[in-house]
Amino acid sequence: MRIDLFRSTWGIDAPWEVVFPSIAQQGYRGVELGVPLDRSEQTLLVAQLAAHQLEYIAMVFTSGDDLASHIASAKQQVEAAVACGARQITLHGWRDASNFDDGCRFVEAIIALEQHYGIAIGHETHRGRLFFNPWWTDMYLSRYPDAHICADYSHWVVVAERNLTDAEAIMERCAQHCIHLHTRVGHSQGPQVPDPSLPRYTAEVAAHEYWWQLAVTANQRAGKTSFSMTPEYGPPPYQSTDLVTNAPLQPLSDIVEWQSQRLRTLFHIN
Repeated sequence: MRIDLFRSTWGIDAPWEVVFPSIAQQGYRGVELGVPLDRSEQTLLVAQLAAHQLEYIAMVFTSGDDLASHIASAKQQVEAAVACGARQITLHGWRDASNFDDGCRFVEAIIALEQHYGIAIGHETHRGRLFFNPWWTDMYLSRYPDAHICADYSHWVVVAERNLTDAEAIMERCAQHCIHLHTRVGHSQGPQVPDPSLPRYTAEVAAHEYWWQLAVTANQRAGKTSFSMTPEYGPPPYQSTDLVTNAPLQPLSDIVEWQSQRLRTLFHIN
């Protein structure tokens, strides 16, 4: 199974015309970023992707005052992602304050969109969204075997305030539904360690890498020909900063590059 690395544009302020050539030169398979709704921006994105031979994972963020508006928001953005030629979609969907029945209706709506448009949609395991913790996620995945996730376990570590050694069975089941990984290392008090290369975060790195391997192994056993990962680390306030100046303690690109090289070594990515 081929493993493809994608580069998130989160924290990068330069335009696509500047950013995409650099990402391609660094050996990434593609980019992961929000889907534009403006037609002219869609045309530009498609042109820049083609010019630099990059694939696209679209990020969709639902919004609205109620369930129906969140579903409508998802539909609008999924249609735009398909128009831009997205390989798959990472979804920040609905909200953590949902009751279970509304959550089920949202998951059903997303499965219907996947089937209608022929594109895989992974619910990101993100704080504030429907799949914000492992226990609720497991209930939905148990009910809906066709549901997919984009696993970003850094969020679950901070929600649970621990490395989830008591949720191993759930993590193994989640691996069966995982179509994409956000390989950021979190800790019990935050969704992003200041620097994953530091020895003080050895336990956190080991825990996350174990979960990432579960997802890779599950996709291999399922006969998948490819699988994707994004070493997604964020700028402030995710990133640690100087207490006086609020400037990042190190370039965000250095952290992303360290994580990228770590993944290439761990998973034998060319």
